[in-house]
Amino acid sequence: MLKHRRIRILVVLLVSWAATAGVERFGGEPSWPSAAGQALLWAVLVAFVWWFAEWTQVRRL
Repeated sequence: MLKHRRIRILVVLLVSWAATAGVERFGGEPSWPSAAGQALLWAVLVAFVWWFAEWTQVRRL
């Protein structure tokens, strides 16, 4: 797996953005730019939840 947390979060953001943009577009959104704009909000939410889950599992010494 990827070693650096920032890179993992960025990968999660990009993959979730692409996936949700595809779902938005083929789910009835009229254009790609509109679908990508709406998907960005969901992608940021997914990346934040991923970051929070990793942050809560960090061992504190």
